[in-house]
Amino acid sequence: MLYDSTKSLLQGMLRSLETPENVGWDDHIESGKQCLYEMHQMSRPLYKGYRTEGPNAKAPGLIPVSTKVTRAIPHVKSMVSAIRRKDQATALESGKAALAEM
Repeated sequence: MLYDSTKSLLQGMLRSLETPENVGWDDHIESGKQCLYEMHQMSRPLYKGYRTEGPNAKAPGLIPVSTKVTRAIPHVKSMVSAIRRKDQATALESGKAALAEM
């Protein structure tokens, strides 16, 4: 669910960045920061503090992180940085690369 909403947020940002007029840079910075926050939440390993396999279970482990989100995070960081510089072309390029990773 969080994955889908984050991907939709990223797609909306890209659609808005593709139109040359009326680019709300401040709004995009906030949306980009929200997107990064959600992505970090999804990529954080979750501790499973209980055993699910009975008395002979292994020690509690980590649930693997989402590799798609982890690979997309650097691209979103680059996109937000480009938005701060008001570099529309780089922001679009980085955003599309992030979306391709997801």
